Amino acid sequence: MYDCDVLIVGAGPVGTTLALELAHKKTSFRIIDQTPERSNKSRALVVQPRTLELLNRHGHAEKLFLWGGKPIATMAIDNIGTSDTEFTLPLSLSQAETERFLDDCLASYGHHVDRPVTAIHIAQDSSGVTTTLQRPNETQETIFSKYVVGCDGAHSAVRRAAANITFDGAAYPQNFLLCDAHLQNSNIARDCVSLCLGDGILAFIPMKDDTLVRVIASGHRFASDEEPTLEQFQELIAIFTPPGFGALSDPAWLTRFRLHHRSVSSYRDGRLFVAGDAAHIHSPAGGQGMNTGIQDAINLGWKLAAVLDGRAANPEALLDSYDAERLPVGVNLLKGSDRMFSFLSSTNYWFVTLRNLIIPWVLPWVAASLFVRLRFFRFLSEFGISYRKGPIVGTAAGFKGPIRGGDRLPDGKLKEAKSGTETSVHGVSAGGDHCLLLFSGKTEGEPDSSNALRAAGDKVFALERTDLAVRFILRNKDLEGDIPDHSYVDHGDEVHPQFGFAKFGFVLVRPDGYIAHIGPLSSLDELLTFFKSLLL
Repeated sequence: MYDCDVLIVGAGPVGTTLALELAHKKTSFRIIDQTPERSNKSRALVVQPRTLELLNRHGHAEKLFLWGGKPIATMAIDNIGTSDTEFTLPLSLSQAETERFLDDCLASYGHHVDRPVTAIHIAQDSSGVTTTLQRPNETQETIFSKYVVGCDGAHSAVRRAAANITFDGAAYPQNFLLCDAHLQNSNIARDCVSLCLGDGILAFIPMKDDTLVRVIASGHRFASDEEPTLEQFQELIAIFTPPGFGALSDPAWLTRFRLHHRSVSSYRDGRLFVAGDAAHIHSPAGGQGMNTGIQDAINLGWKLAAVLDGRAANPEALLDSYDAERLPVGVNLLKGSDRMFSFLSSTNYWFVTLRNLIIPWVLPWVAASLFVRLRFFRFLSEFGISYRKGPIVGTAAGFKGPIRGGDRLPDGKLKEAKSGTETSVHGVSAGGDHCLLLFSGKTEGEPDSSNALRAAGDKVFALERTDLAVRFILRNKDLEGDIPDHSYVDHGDEVHPQFGFAKFGFVLVRPDGYIAHIGPLSSLDELLTFFKSLLL
């Protein structure tokens, strides 16, 4: 009856990531895009650390750091003591190369994007979604699917077909100019963004090779609607920078654009979902847009898969949790990037004068504050995103550890107990369905840890959840006697304190790398009740 379970409309980074998630779960889907081929324009330039962690669940993210055998630039951030991740720096990478990487990952699962295909009519009812597709030769095809996900950008056809979704917001008043070109004979820093302020802004963003940069300009002098020229950008460099700053050459992209700040009222309308730019558009300040969209797709992917293979105890509640968890993220992102962007790009004369007077005095003080840098890094990296207030996470009553249900799973070094092979918390919990981590605790004099943890694992397996992975996290003191399979050692005594486990504890990890439930082993019955309410 159904041609596929999920139709994905739009095959940018967001749509292709969703396809990758569904392919990994062996969920039936089809992904289409109206463009005949990928764009070669750089567009989004930054892959944030949290996105790298999530892509690495499939074991592929390390390839992003070497493309075509050549190293790609990371963006330096002063040491802020971040040790719970393999990815401590944002990655400077053209969106075209990010998409190529995702296409290769998708091909490894035996899938590809169907293009050029346009969704010209979408209608849902209680039984499914009927979508009319059209190719450039006007050949039409009608397909019937259980769900449709719009990853088709700011002018989303899926969002327009959703009667109960609005897209509220407005355009920023400023015009912007963009130039991707080579900057010759310049001592500009290659590992950070350089920002010049005057009666407008001129920003330099390093790209992957030694001289290629993105230059973005905004301000009073850019009111014209004419397309920008390389000479115009060179004039701006002369105005905004000291003499001898450098010269632009060989532009790859010159364009003028306007920016909008908009967000949907809901990420779901029945059988229709939206993600990425179809759900939220905002300024590029902080390099958050593409990354947030990719994480929309990862959040939705495992939930659709769980519903479609019959594992969800309450399918509608699980699908509703996509909106409940991701809408606040989109709204907070919109507010944060809007404040940052408005501060930098205001055209009000008095504000600009005051801003330019204050920044040289305030910025060094701010940059010297570890607390401020850490706060900024948590926003920038997207490590600070949490679903603590979401409907499908939980924390055992009375548990006071620093990590709570809904938080990102922190990483840490482990060793395989029997072989001594080095791995990590993320490494042992990624790649499958939910994963249960059982911790032996750090207190000496506990009863036999191996037997206690094995008994807890058996109790969980009694739910007949054969696809649930159980991993035992032991201390060095536990490496005597009969060690259970799938045991790993916290050899540096660093992982247990991260979670606050002085005694036995458990962490139920979701497929998207967030904590579903956490607590002491004495609260295991709470976990079992929670788990049965979420998945069969």
